[in-house]
Amino acid sequence: MTSCYYYILLSILLVAACQGTNKAKNTGDTAVSSTTEEARGTGPKYVKSVQFVYPMKGDTCQFNQELKIVYANNKRYKIDSAHLFFNQKKIATLDSTTKEYIFKLPKEKCGTNTLKIIAFHPDSKQGVATQSFIVKPDKAPKRLNYKLVKTYNHATDASTQGLVYIDGIMYEGTGIKGQSTLRKIDLESNKTLASLSLDARYFGEGITVYKDKIYQLTWTSKKAFVYDLATFTLLTTFDYSMQEGWGLTTMGDKLVMSDGTHRLYHLDPELFTVIKTVEVYDSKGPVTNLNELEYINGYIWANEWLTDRIVIIDPETGEVTEELLLPNMLTPAEKAKLDENDDVLNGIAYNEKKGTIYVTGKHWPKLFEIKTY
Repeated sequence: MTSCYYYILLSILLVAACQGTNKAKNTGDTAVSSTTEEARGTGPKYVKSVQFVYPMKGDTCQFNQELKIVYANNKRYKIDSAHLFFNQKKIATLDSTTKEYIFKLPKEKCGTNTLKIIAFHPDSKQGVATQSFIVKPDKAPKRLNYKLVKTYNHATDASTQGLVYIDGIMYEGTGIKGQSTLRKIDLESNKTLASLSLDARYFGEGITVYKDKIYQLTWTSKKAFVYDLATFTLLTTFDYSMQEGWGLTTMGDKLVMSDGTHRLYHLDPELFTVIKTVEVYDSKGPVTNLNELEYINGYIWANEWLTDRIVIIDPETGEVTEELLLPNMLTPAEKAKLDENDDVLNGIAYNEKKGTIYVTGKHWPKLFEIKTY
């Protein structure tokens, strides 16, 4: 009897334990399920509730302008508040009734700028709208003057695409398929100390020196060559995504490249990948046909192809801050021997020790050393 009672009691306890375990398991499952549902419900529900009224897409504004930003909302969605962003940085929090905001455009970057608004509605709903517009400088570039320091001879067979000066030596990259070269020239004597001819399929373009290497672009082949500076031995090649290669210069630990548009590309010299793209504008609009480049005292100097104009560009904002016009460097007789549609000003090099600048052009018989002021 005692033994039977003992087994009955044990059975009751085991059943209770099992039920407790199942209950605990079910409770745990419910908790996990509930937590999952809560996690799924924490994100916002996006609705098409807002849009920009002003500025409109493609509108052109300028630095320091007090821009009146206006947005509208769908009245189906009540607004609790809204956040306003300029180029991904929050500039204002607006209350439920405010649909306008005055913002003074900073001297941040030329070209495409972006506004974004996030409107917050009841029940975790959000409305998002973006708008792109153009910003240009509010001042015309300052006109530089210059004085001629010295004139040197220049090889007339050189279709100059790139120019770099280092310690009495001029490195020059030339173009034209089948005639493209990389040259090392004694500046005073105009004697060619070394020369490398590119494969006939390549049209050589801009060059620059970085550390102990010299880089050379090609026009439409989307390929850059890297040589040992002392021997012109090919070290490596890079492919790039820009449609064309035009000018190239070195800015600290970066390279800067032009492609014939109004854009400059900051590049990693080790990988040749794009770090940053800058759009170049003056007070009139985009400055296109940016060609041979030279980095001088914090600014990018660029030949504007088919003109006698050199523009001086802030490499961070893209603003043309100054310009240099060189319309009469050659005599009328010298110009008469050139192709006016191709043999134009192209080639800028900097003598850091003297603070002077060398300029020349495609097939020009002379190279000029000038001092700007």
